[in-house]
Amino acid sequence: MAATAFLGFVPTYWAPMAQGLPERIGVLAIHGMLFFGWTLFVVYQVWLVGSGNVARHRDVGMIGVSLATAMVIFGVLAAINSATRAIGLNAGAAGEAFIVVPLSALLSFSVLVIAAILNIRRPEWHKRLMLAATAVILEAPIARPFIVYLVMGGHPPPFHGTVGLAGFNGPPPPVLGVLPPALIGLLFIVVGMVRDWRVLGKVHPAYWWAGGFALSVLVLRNPLSDTPLWHGFARSLISLAT
Repeated sequence: MAATAFLGFVPTYWAPMAQGLPERIGVLAIHGMLFFGWTLFVVYQVWLVGSGNVARHRDVGMIGVSLATAMVIFGVLAAINSATRAIGLNAGAAGEAFIVVPLSALLSFSVLVIAAILNIRRPEWHKRLMLAATAVILEAPIARPFIVYLVMGGHPPPFHGTVGLAGFNGPPPPVLGVLPPALIGLLFIVVGMVRDWRVLGKVHPAYWWAGGFALSVLVLRNPLSDTPLWHGFARSLISLAT
């Protein structure tokens, strides 16, 4: 999952950054740093448990609570920034609809992290819920190569002053169009389920619960994004932040 988070952003972030193109949108820079930091944090936590340092793992876990909180805050701010930029491109309706994508991912992430924290004394539940929480935020890095190499045919337009999709200066993609990358991200949960089945002879219920919840959110967000209720909520959220 950490490799996916890194490699997925190579064509739209790491490669242009290496060529000298900066990230000029501050909230997106902080948002990216926090989310990529989470994947490294999870790797470190897994390593601590694997090396037998469970006490250290628990102590460092408090940092994870703060990190997850900051991710949700800046994730919402980044989503609002994206919608605001869409309004500037005369694509306000598309921006209002698309904001359901990052907000739904943040919802799934928040619920799964909270569930993992509540199950901190049940390690078999805790670790699976944390891995599932990480899987649901991989939609963005999976979508970047999907957009660049499939939608754009490997020939993205030149960046305009900043890296990332914001640098392409175009309207957000349709909500339904980013469903495949989101489903691919959930395959990490499926991998865990297969591992359980092969090693334990059954799938742990934490994966069924987490996977079912995450999939339900993905299925419901597409019809929700086209409703007047959602557009009204999105406009209110954008207006509060601006």
